[in-house]
Amino acid sequence: MESLYLAYNDECDSARVNTIRKQLLGTGRFLAEGYMPFTTWSKTKLGCSTDEIKRNIEEGLGRSAATLVLIGPDAATNPWIRYAIELTYTMKKPMIALYINEIADERGDKSHADLNPLERFAVMERGKKIYLSDRYATHTWSDIEDGEFDQWLDEAKNSLKARSRMPTKKIVEAAVAMAATGGHSSTNQDLDTANL
Repeated sequence: MESLYLAYNDECDSARVNTIRKQLLGTGRFLAEGYMPFTTWSKTKLGCSTDEIKRNIEEGLGRSAATLVLIGPDAATNPWIRYAIELTYTMKKPMIALYINEIADERGDKSHADLNPLERFAVMERGKKIYLSDRYATHTWSDIEDGEFDQWLDEAKNSLKARSRMPTKKIVEAAVAMAATGGHSSTNQDLDTANL
């Protein structure tokens, strides 16, 4: 079975993400990492440090074959989603952005989608800035049984293999320094955070 990391805003999208998690698990082909029944914000209020939360994200990503960036309300500014994007990129793992706002929450309500968080990150290749939204595909979540998700995952893996042959120097974040990392990258890669 293949493990997928779910990067999402746990304050408002837990029910939507649980729907996706159940569909992934129901196939018998996927495991889901990153889903937590309690929000990271409540964990910090209960004494869990940001270092512990970052370690949980790092461990989950380490076990995962790919990352699903799940886009609902406030996804683009969520520091934990942004941290997972940075780590996924530096770990050279496949990544897919998925709009989930059309999935009903626990009250049966749908929501608006935020900006795609991948539009806030860019890499420098051969002196040219290229946004991660141009490097990683974005789709809208649909029923996993129609085979479309498997195709998206295969395309993400194949695209990553092709990109791994290209020289990439830096990743740049196009927003204010990430709250989750205190504005500094914790990876060993040559990363910058900056306002573009």
